Amino acid sequence: MVDGQKLGSATSGQTAFEHLPIDQIERVEVVKGPRSSLYGSEAVGGVIQIFTRKGSQNGVKPFASLKYGSHETYDANVGVNIRQDNSWATLSLAGLKTQGMDVTTLPTETDKDGYENYSASIKAGHQFNEQFSADLNVLYVNGETNYDNASDVNPYNKVEQNVYGVGFTYSPVDLWKTQLKFGRSEDKYETFSADKSTGVFDTTKDSISWLNTLSFNANNTLLVGVDYLNDQVDSTTNYDEKERDNVGYYAQYLGDFGRINLQAAIRLDDNEQFGDHTTGNAAIGYSFNDDYSTYVSYGTAFRSPTFNDLYYPGWSNPNLVPEESENFEIGFKGSQWVNWSLSAFHNEIDNMISGGTNIAKAKIKGVEAELGQSLDNFTWNLNYTYQEPEYNSGTTKGNQIAGRAGQLLNLSADMDKWTLGGSVHAEDQRYKNAANTSSFGSFATADVRLTYQATPEFSVQAKLANMFDKEYYTVYDSWNDYYYRQDGRTAWLTLRYAMK
Repeated sequence: MVDGQKLGSATSGQTAFEHLPIDQIERVEVVKGPRSSLYGSEAVGGVIQIFTRKGSQNGVKPFASLKYGSHETYDANVGVNIRQDNSWATLSLAGLKTQGMDVTTLPTETDKDGYENYSASIKAGHQFNEQFSADLNVLYVNGETNYDNASDVNPYNKVEQNVYGVGFTYSPVDLWKTQLKFGRSEDKYETFSADKSTGVFDTTKDSISWLNTLSFNANNTLLVGVDYLNDQVDSTTNYDEKERDNVGYYAQYLGDFGRINLQAAIRLDDNEQFGDHTTGNAAIGYSFNDDYSTYVSYGTAFRSPTFNDLYYPGWSNPNLVPEESENFEIGFKGSQWVNWSLSAFHNEIDNMISGGTNIAKAKIKGVEAELGQSLDNFTWNLNYTYQEPEYNSGTTKGNQIAGRAGQLLNLSADMDKWTLGGSVHAEDQRYKNAANTSSFGSFATADVRLTYQATPEFSVQAKLANMFDKEYYTVYDSWNDYYYRQDGRTAWLTLRYAMK
């Protein structure tokens, strides 16, 4: 989601985050666990929320950045934050161009696969009085990417990703705040071979949401809302169905009773194609003292098949049904000396969608641990996940789910004022197929970065990624028997300016 608006292609079901300009992003929030009770279909494992820049200080505050690095990569961003009392706006332009790398191991395609994109964004709003405000956001992204294909000549894609939104907030009384938002996201995709168009895949998501927040007091809050989503496909490929609607009704309660915190949510989705689906989640937390706490949560979620899953010629299945999941989690947190958390989870999945079929059952269970500490001049964080993603029915019962690693590790550390930092990412082996007969090898990569804050407004950053030049793969094309390469050692230099 970007600024509260759902993204993603209705055909593939995926969101091309790589097209979003990083320097236009203010922050990213990740909510783990099943969240269909608030967000509907697709929020099976969590929700990623991206919030773009918004000026907070009066005046005209320009900002800019310039990056140069490996593969002849240029990345630039320029913009301005404007605020005058109750009115504000942020405008920005960005562009990226790179020669790229040879993305696949296809012996017939050894050229570099370049990429470029250009974007513009506007975010503005006005507080009319203490009760009423309005805001709007526009994001336009246009790009072109080359890729490898066993059957096409010099294939490439033209992509366009647009997000539009307008929202209104009204608070007639202190108890009640109501928000109405209209939005549209467009995902436009055209493929080319030998400079001739070979296919168009344009999808749109039109949405309307109405959220009411009832704050009975500082410790008790009720959220009640309804949202509408319309998915449409306009393609040169013949889809049997090209449009579907979904209406969702939901409510969530948040309560704080001293040492006990409660959360409960329920949602009913009325899907034009797949009927009604009821999901929910509940959690209870207990604080032993200011430093230690525990929680238990339960949640359900579902995911509808995409238009590609159902109707794409050659490998689709029009008889697919939505995937459903049920998740249990228990965790402990502490913050004395070192911030730490430990959790265990168990996720049961029915009708898991994989390879054009509904797998009867699957399960994912595991533990996750996180350690971190922020000192005066030093910050570090360690995250480790051990999981057992398994098929739970049929001939592959007990096998590891294809494409999912059993272990993941992330480590990062930073030091100020000359900010010296580094990070390590590691993953256990993952299997390429459900039979578990072949796999990707495990791997670990390490990055190092150095930032100098020359003035409050100006900084310089140097980064060396995959510093040991590890060769590894995480994606495999079973149709044509080739791998997708991950980048080797790369270096970057970034200059940033932001008026305070």
